[in-house]
Amino acid sequence: MYFQLSLARRQALLLETLKVKQTILDPVPALLKLPIAVSCYWLQSTEAKAKLHHLQALLLGMLMGPLHAMINSPDKEHLQQEGGAKMLYDELRRMQTRPGMRLDLDTAHVFCQWQCCLQMAMYLNQLLSTPLPEPDLTRLYNGSLVHGLCQQLLTSTSVESLLSMCPKAKQLYEHLFNATRSFAPAELFLPKGKSNSKKKKPKKRSTNWSKNRGGPISNTRCSHAGSNRFGPLMVENLEEEETSELE
Repeated sequence: MYFQLSLARRQALLLETLKVKQTILDPVPALLKLPIAVSCYWLQSTEAKAKLHHLQALLLGMLMGPLHAMINSPDKEHLQQEGGAKMLYDELRRMQTRPGMRLDLDTAHVFCQWQCCLQMAMYLNQLLSTPLPEPDLTRLYNGSLVHGLCQQLLTSTSVESLLSMCPKAKQLYEHLFNATRSFAPAELFLPKGKSNSKKKKPKKRSTNWSKNRGGPISNTRCSHAGSNRFGPLMVENLEEEETSELE
């Protein structure tokens, strides 16, 4: 019966479920409205608390689609932007994790939570006759890229230095970040030393518990394994990495 409702009402139902107001999404491109709404919900609801570099990596990964469109645009107005877009696109691709690189299981858990939120939101969006456009999953999320970006952002790279290559991509990233920022917990933006100092000792005392957290991740992913149309969202070789950790 949902198809009898107006588009505005169906969109309101979707956004109410995701705890996001329409005004938050106004500056966001149409194809990224649903993923950003999901990200806002994820920041509020995820059990595996996201950190700033997780959010940054996720949003940088979302730029791949717009960058690809910029590079391949026939519009002459985009010729000057194309050079910077191509540089940033290539740099982001260079940061993907390589086969054999070790994945951080806490980071994998955080991104698995986001993928589950996206999957359920897309099902609801379809049930409501797509009040928000469906994103291109092949260019929305790349597991190797976001894991690689997390590693780089924690060591040698900053968001500012990356985005300096392409002002248009920087502007888009700022729109995405500002849309999600108000939904993130305050500790997400604390300096690294302050945000981590209280958590170091408990982590050492609960080493065995944290290692065992790999089990639920594997089970959660397996429950959706049959007829999974979200294949492009999966992290390459994640199952092998989790298996090796558990062994």
